Amino acid sequence: MTRVAFVQAWLTIGGAERLVQALADRMDRTRIEPSIINLYGPGTIGEQMMAAGWKMTNHLAASKLDPRVGARLARALAECRADVVYVYDSALPMFWMGLQRRRHRRPRVALGFHSTGKLGDPLQHFLARRSALPVVDAFVALSETHRDFLANELGVAASRFEVIRSGVDLARFDTAMPREAARRAAGLPEHGPLVGIVAALRPEKNHALFLAAAVKVLAEVPDAHFVIAGDGPARDDVRRQCEASGLGERLLVLGARQDIPVLYRALDVAVLTSHPIVETLPVTLIEAAACGTPAVATAVGSVADVVAEGETGHIVPVGDAAVLAARIVALLRDPARRERMGTAARARAETRFDERDMFRRYEELFVRVAKG
Repeated sequence: MTRVAFVQAWLTIGGAERLVQALADRMDRTRIEPSIINLYGPGTIGEQMMAAGWKMTNHLAASKLDPRVGARLARALAECRADVVYVYDSALPMFWMGLQRRRHRRPRVALGFHSTGKLGDPLQHFLARRSALPVVDAFVALSETHRDFLANELGVAASRFEVIRSGVDLARFDTAMPREAARRAAGLPEHGPLVGIVAALRPEKNHALFLAAAVKVLAEVPDAHFVIAGDGPARDDVRRQCEASGLGERLLVLGARQDIPVLYRALDVAVLTSHPIVETLPVTLIEAAACGTPAVATAVGSVADVVAEGETGHIVPVGDAAVLAARIVALLRDPARRERMGTAARARAETRFDERDMFRRYEELFVRVAKG
């Protein structure tokens, strides 16, 4: 049995945090014994896990500059007898796990990267990388293009990276449900085209670009409706942008939803409008593909590993509302093309993004790292 501690600042809403939840919940318990350690509070996902019966260690840090974090973290790792720590590229956990690994032979450390860059304090991220990179035992990238970027950016040999693509539970995403039935189930308009973005409300998702494109789409397709689903720290800014967009009742702001598979199935076109700094391999696009929904997304990170241009959707230049709108309009006017792209998207998801393969790869990584 390999004991794995997942150490992060908190488990708020986000792709990296969802991955931690999925790994802890669904890895093979005959091979892996997981523990959860949050330097701050549990966060939204952490609270969900605690409500489901998970025990976790929280509140090791009173602030970013709390000097007692190291001792508290060492005690928490000793209590769960961790063989391996998995930490993703969040500055504070990286920094403290780097110090822990420098002082102790065990637990060993696997570092997963879930972004191509970082917003926020550059000094903080520099110190975190300076602390962790020289002593990490294994690196994880989300795709081959992500690995190559990181190897060049960080000065780490590409051979030191394990490439483990994000995956989803394909059985949870139903392509048999008619879109009209999905719309009824989701409480969405049953008539007219439906275009949506399902993403955390964070600055890097650039909802302003989605709204700008929606205005242009509505001018060409007057019966279209638009959906924004998700929650996050930028919710107030996004709501102000929505109110100023002039879309009125044609725009539905849904907040956080638990019926994501039904929501994706209800959409005619899924959209992602991210800035280039952070986005890597967006799970939202994988989920859309698993539902047989074509996507239009900005050319950021490793999006092209999910969306095959002209085959399962379209990739557009960053920040170009006109091109984004034109691609959406073209799909809305061609139902047969949307259907072909949706079928191809589901097939691509089955081939590349099955979570069972992802779980197996992480299990093998943790066992191998624990053995040194």
